Amino acid sequence: MVSEYGVRGSRFTMSALRLRGMARGIALPALRLLAVAGLALVALTWLPGRPAPAGPPRQSVEPASPANPAPAVQSPCTNGTTIRNVTDRIIMYTICPEGRPEALQIRRIAPNAIDCFPTVSQLEIEFHEGGKEVSYGLDAGKPYAFRYEDGTRIGLFLGSHGRSDVVDLAPYVPTPDEVVDKMLELSGVTARDVVYDIGCGDGRIVIAAARKYGVRGVGIDLDKKRIDESIANARKAGVERLVRFICEDATRADVSEATVVTLYLLSESNALLRPMLEKQLRPGSRVVSHNYAIAGWEDKQVVATSVRDGEGKSHSIFVYAR
Repeated sequence: MVSEYGVRGSRFTMSALRLRGMARGIALPALRLLAVAGLALVALTWLPGRPAPAGPPRQSVEPASPANPAPAVQSPCTNGTTIRNVTDRIIMYTICPEGRPEALQIRRIAPNAIDCFPTVSQLEIEFHEGGKEVSYGLDAGKPYAFRYEDGTRIGLFLGSHGRSDVVDLAPYVPTPDEVVDKMLELSGVTARDVVYDIGCGDGRIVIAAARKYGVRGVGIDLDKKRIDESIANARKAGVERLVRFICEDATRADVSEATVVTLYLLSESNALLRPMLEKQLRPGSRVVSHNYAIAGWEDKQVVATSVRDGEGKSHSIFVYAR
């Protein structure tokens, strides 16, 4: 898979979201007590005397899956800060413009719903997880998502595309070149293979495979900007005749041509794609996952190792054979 995203397990650093305490004076403690006492079931509450801002209602749908895809619903806003809940839990949080605790909102967001904040100022958000109070600063106009960090604990991540018509598999984070090379090496790529990268980002994996092994490659990504970037990078590398890039929802993709599939997604996203890979991939195909194992494929795992990138950070690589 593979910008600028915050806290996603071992893949992220807290600096991208700028974790910090929120000095709210005496207003916030009082509001938190009210939330616990009776506002926990309120979808949106403003402090007395402040009217709620106009805007489209939040959307709540069942969690998406290949068997139950999310309906085609337009994103709630195009020029605002969006927060999506890609967990299976209802999440309560408070949010306000930076330095304006009097404008605090109390929010309740359902699974796969999207909250939108049409604002040009930075926002401060706070929620409770694991018995602790967690606070973040959010940049105006950016998309964020509540998602699981380690299978159970919820964190906030920069990088959700903010759309409700497709499944949000993971934020975009580039795979270090050292990891790319090792993934291709461990998968045993030869000139006879066809490499598919689900969540291709800037196209670096299929481009590297084409340059080093002369193989054909296909990159799939939901973000058209990433696809355009991949096409430009392929031209620069001189491999545009060997690779192609498709802008589409990966859960609806046809990967049956692939003999090698590379992934840099989250654990729950790997689990979501597993039935599709089992159905479409031919015997002898290999699946290589960066940092996140594929649950249920323990009997198919042939390699589990680690490699250090140029900064000395360790990355896990899992290779599976169909």
